[in-house]
Amino acid sequence: MTIVGIVSISFLMLGFVSDANTSANEENQKFLTMKVVETQVSYGSFIIIADENGKQEVVELEKLQRKASFVNNVLTINKTLNRIGNNGYKLVSQSAGGSDQYFFVTTYTFVKK
Repeated sequence: MTIVGIVSISFLMLGFVSDANTSANEENQKFLTMKVVETQVSYGSFIIIADENGKQEVVELEKLQRKASFVNNVLTINKTLNRIGNNGYKLVSQSAGGSDQYFFVTTYTFVKK
């Protein structure tokens, strides 16, 4: 076997070991999901948080009726994001959608550091 062959096999094996360790770490990851619903319809706006243990929390937001409600909601959302980050979670994804009728949904996914 040549040096090139030995080096190639070594790198190939390192890749398998690296993949195996990554898979083991991914299986032990713990996620927290935060969903923000902002609307002006009757049931109002809120944040739902679910952690890796199934614990749930609901944070009330203001119904979107005036500029101040948008500002107050951003402040509450930011405060909640900071609290989650300070509790040892890292943001790994965020997605959002909405409609032209003042209905917005944003989902944040965090992983425990």
